[in-house]
Amino acid sequence: MRDYETGELLADRYEIIEKLGKGGMASVYKAIDAYTRTIVAVKVIAPEIVIKPVGQERFEIEKEAFAKLGMNPYVVKLFDVIQSGSEWLIILENVDGGTLKDKYRQFGAMTLSEIKYYFSKLCDALEDAHNLGIIHRDIKPDNVLLTKSGQVKLADFGISVMEGYDTEVEKAIGTPKYMPPEIIAAQKPTPQSDIYSLGIMLYEFSTGIAPFVGKEAKKIAGKHLREAPTFPRLINPAIPQSLENIILKMIEKEPQYRYQSASEVKRDLLKVKQTDLVKQYTYHKKVFLMAGDKARKFNVGTFYSKLPLIAKNRFSFALSFVILLSIIAFVIVLVFV
Repeated sequence: MRDYETGELLADRYEIIEKLGKGGMASVYKAIDAYTRTIVAVKVIAPEIVIKPVGQERFEIEKEAFAKLGMNPYVVKLFDVIQSGSEWLIILENVDGGTLKDKYRQFGAMTLSEIKYYFSKLCDALEDAHNLGIIHRDIKPDNVLLTKSGQVKLADFGISVMEGYDTEVEKAIGTPKYMPPEIIAAQKPTPQSDIYSLGIMLYEFSTGIAPFVGKEAKKIAGKHLREAPTFPRLINPAIPQSLENIILKMIEKEPQYRYQSASEVKRDLLKVKQTDLVKQYTYHKKVFLMAGDKARKFNVGTFYSKLPLIAKNRFSFALSFVILLSIIAFVIVLVFV
């Protein structure tokens, strides 16, 4: 796929202003529509992707997904799809306020009010998508665009799945850092798969770090399958208990224990207060079990070594307190018995 230069005309209509980015399927350019004089984003699909059966189906899925979701205010709008020679052009709304990833990199963990604002809008976008039979499958901060006024726009349905499709697209495609266990295990994606990925994002923006990280994609995937997350309040004690409960329910290993719809997530999220008196959530599944898979035995040394500093301090304090009580009990027995 060739790179276009500033000033070049695509489809005799869209004049390139600048290149915005390039991915495995396409390059994205900022352009001006010669007919309407409006600024748009043009996604140029690589010819080799469209020609390949799997790539073509992924391309067709994106067209259909955007067409169905076009009126949702929290999804990047699709204006047109054009074939130009051997290339396909997707003409999209230009969103010029950066991404949620950019905001995270700049400001770190979000405030509670910011979390409610951004994530309630993402829940609205996902609720509409799921009601239309669309599963995004690549929810991550890079795919959440922001307008200059701060409006949220969910983008990149390039690997989304429509109900009724059963092809190579069903294989594990996505970003390991946010990928749900069932997708890693090559199982069929569901709306709960998107909820899991959104939950990983919510964890990251609440604490400042993602629950499962590593240098290799394989190791990160293994953690999604086999490691329970450190509870968010052990990392950031300022997080309300009710928010921690929401996060933990969203990132349960088994889809059946997660929220069953994005609207349920939004409902509970909007109820969160900075000070609340609720019980701690009971996390169900510590390990995502596949055929022939066995849960690893719990090891205190391994567990302790992986705790963040604040959690280690609490763990050490609790352990010391238990030891102290044991010593006192032993002395009492020696003196009075």
